[in-house]
Amino acid sequence: MEYLLVMSLSGSTMMGIYLLLKRLLKDKVSARLYYLITRAAILFYLIPLPFLKGWYRKIIWAVIPKGQMKGVQIPVRWTNNIIHVGEKAFVNDYAIVQISVVGVWLLIVCILTVRYGLIYARVRHRILLCIGTVMTEKQQSFLEVWKRKYGVRRSVILYQGQKRDQTITFGICSPVIICNRKVGSREEELLVRHEMVHIRRLDVLWKLLARLAAILHWWNPAVWILRRELERVCEYSCDEIAMEGEAGAEIKNYLRLLIEEARAVPERTSSAGWQSSFADDVEDLKERMANLMKKRNWNRYVAGMLVAALTFGNSMTVFAYRDTLHQSVPYNTPEEEVLQSLQSDTFCFTPDGAQTNVFDPLQGTEILYEKQFVDTEGNIYLYEDDGTVGVYRGCSHAFVSGTVTDHTKKADGSCEVKEYRAQRCSKCGYVERGDRIGVYKYDVCPH
Repeated sequence: MEYLLVMSLSGSTMMGIYLLLKRLLKDKVSARLYYLITRAAILFYLIPLPFLKGWYRKIIWAVIPKGQMKGVQIPVRWTNNIIHVGEKAFVNDYAIVQISVVGVWLLIVCILTVRYGLIYARVRHRILLCIGTVMTEKQQSFLEVWKRKYGVRRSVILYQGQKRDQTITFGICSPVIICNRKVGSREEELLVRHEMVHIRRLDVLWKLLARLAAILHWWNPAVWILRRELERVCEYSCDEIAMEGEAGAEIKNYLRLLIEEARAVPERTSSAGWQSSFADDVEDLKERMANLMKKRNWNRYVAGMLVAALTFGNSMTVFAYRDTLHQSVPYNTPEEEVLQSLQSDTFCFTPDGAQTNVFDPLQGTEILYEKQFVDTEGNIYLYEDDGTVGVYRGCSHAFVSGTVTDHTKKADGSCEVKEYRAQRCSKCGYVERGDRIGVYKYDVCPH
């Protein structure tokens, strides 16, 4: 569930960047730039990027000397903590809550999936009603001309729609265009050009991905805003491409078609997400027409570099990913101690990115003294709690965080180690011992 939360954070951050740019730049830039940003936001909502965290960490280690890195304290109580005892696995309360939340999330995802599956079935039924004829040679040659112009290599089918049908494109691999205009007319040409832009850019696929993001992140209002904005800027940018280089008279003819297509639909049908429509929202029609009338400069390379820079900057949210903490302890460790460790608010030190085992922090660490203090850098100091360490009243203590270990070796060869949170003054050596973290017993002393 934490992966889903970070994905939602990343997508919402990108969506926030989109809304900020839209507010600052307003209508000064092409809708094609906004369309690129919304598609990048969709990818952040759908693709978990924990692997980037490892890459970025390696880059940081290569730039920053390891000696300058400090330990990081992680509260285990708010981390998925799993302790393995032989073949058994124990999880903390936080992990249990995560599992419960996943169950509720999955239930609502299933409900939404069924709902939109039914919408898909209705749209598909409508498409089948229009498929009653075979393309004529004139339609085939007409399509080939515009496929070559817009670089479309997939198979495209053009069907004659019914009299009040809206022009739409349905499908991804073998898209179907339904248009009720007279074959070979100028109106059909303009409508097909618009739909060819949708087909070339795989707009139906992007709308489907936006729908999938909305299903997965149903609780996040930002993803619903994203889906709405994607629909808008998709049509605006498609208009710009279809009418690029055309004279004013041709644009006016195109605008007239927008109005006619909007009036031809008694209700909105494009919300299914498996199709793209020429004019799918009467409310946005005025703004869409105004957008087309304004001439804006467009440079795909500059726009691509800008979106790439924004995407890279937003990818820094991968540092919010938290790894599940797995610990392995001896098979004979009492269950009571395991449960106590799961419930304690202990800390995990990760100097230079190497995570220290929380349950058994002494694993791989040399025991030099029966009582010792170990700081976050791994430095070991003798610790005596019998008052022999002098405490200087005038010392302005500079405390360093770490742990105190109390090692007791028994006659039978076993040992017991008690660990406490602690702080040590780097000036006078005074140690303040805090709460106990745990007690670790070994049948055979490994220290």
